[in-house]
Amino acid sequence: MLRHLKTDLPAPPALIYGFFAALMAMVCVLLTPPGQTPDERNHLARVTQISQGGFIGLKNGPKDAGGYLSNNFPAESELLNSLRFNAQAKVPMNELLTLSERHWSGEKSWASFPNTVIYAPITYLPGAMTSFVARHGKATIIQTSYAIRAVNAFCTVLLCAVGVAIARRGMLFLAVIASLPMVMAVGASCSQDGVLIGLAIVTAALLSRRDEQDPGSTRFWIGIALLFAVLTVSKPPLLLCSLVPLGLDLRGRKWLRFLPFGLSLVAFLFWQKIGLNPTKIQFLDGMGVSDGGQVHWVVTHPFALPALAYHSLVANLGHNIHEFIGVLGWLDTIFPRWFYRVAYAAIAASIGFCFYPALRHKELRQTSTGVVVTIVAVLLSVGAVFFSLYVIWTPVGAPVIDGVQGRYFLPIAPFLALVFPRVRHGGRVDSSLWVHQGAMLVFSLFLALDTVTLTCVLASRYWLAS
Repeated sequence: MLRHLKTDLPAPPALIYGFFAALMAMVCVLLTPPGQTPDERNHLARVTQISQGGFIGLKNGPKDAGGYLSNNFPAESELLNSLRFNAQAKVPMNELLTLSERHWSGEKSWASFPNTVIYAPITYLPGAMTSFVARHGKATIIQTSYAIRAVNAFCTVLLCAVGVAIARRGMLFLAVIASLPMVMAVGASCSQDGVLIGLAIVTAALLSRRDEQDPGSTRFWIGIALLFAVLTVSKPPLLLCSLVPLGLDLRGRKWLRFLPFGLSLVAFLFWQKIGLNPTKIQFLDGMGVSDGGQVHWVVTHPFALPALAYHSLVANLGHNIHEFIGVLGWLDTIFPRWFYRVAYAAIAASIGFCFYPALRHKELRQTSTGVVVTIVAVLLSVGAVFFSLYVIWTPVGAPVIDGVQGRYFLPIAPFLALVFPRVRHGGRVDSSLWVHQGAMLVFSLFLALDTVTLTCVLASRYWLAS
């Protein structure tokens, strides 16, 4: 970094991000004990099922879904259950050593994982291929899970770095979002979420390169449509982010802007038909939750929705923001208060810095239509997250939406990069070399602090005695 500052070569944001992100991702892989990210056991089960060729899950009666896995596949309670929701507990080494000796069995039996079996296989594929190789290489179950974590972490960091490298709008904003501890934690797990966030950043970055002078080829827009289709079948609320291209000012063949939404809608309906409906069960059955009942309540009580939104935001907004930045483990590992303030400042500074070129160069600004459509699409996606959790996870007619977590908004946030002005030079956050170098120095300091703090928080939470 210092060498670059002494020359006329601009410090590359993607390289700086990639270096620190790789360190953070490996910290998360190594210091997070097995099963200590939300639903990691169920994600590992889904990965294993896909690696066995089970792209579509199975339902076992009206109240259970999953598939047939090794008959000694661990239950969630076997994955160091004493650590969950107990911030004072440390890793029980005897239990970990016993678990680490468990090998895959050739015999299969029913395993329940109803909340992940409904997910499409595409963003699980890196982990599934890793699982296949590890299982046939005689790795233990825990060794397989760590291998999946490492591959997912690599894919997440690589995708995010590529997105930062090719972005022409909001580059610094994307880099800061991609470096948040929550992104690193889910990326270095058996979940699909890290790969999903990386794909969202790449998609937003590709769109940031299109404008009236460079509208993109038909092949480019087919690729964008396919990316949005993958995002949508992986997390359906992202369907509404595919509306963002409708606001872009493109010359000729404007029908191409409709292609992402059209293909995403087709992909969503296809997966709902072949993969979701056959395996979906009623979550929290017997606790007042009913998908159909909740939809009926919403339709018959439309004037109650503003109060519902208000009370939900008042009750959960602070928690959701912290979770967006980083509340690790089973939402029981909290960072120091000062770190959240630093993260707020970093996000705010990146937003201000990305808007800075518009003050001097009006021609670089995003069109007003592009800004409005992007913000509306993002807000609709956020609303879809809340609505989906209200339907599947909240008692009918409840005044507050349950189950919403801040990490659900991480794949949505990258599309806000489209509201920022365009940079003149690729790989630089400002046309002035010294402004760029100064920004990269501050960014490097933030990433260094991020890395050290993440390491200390995970080590003290799980491994170091008080």
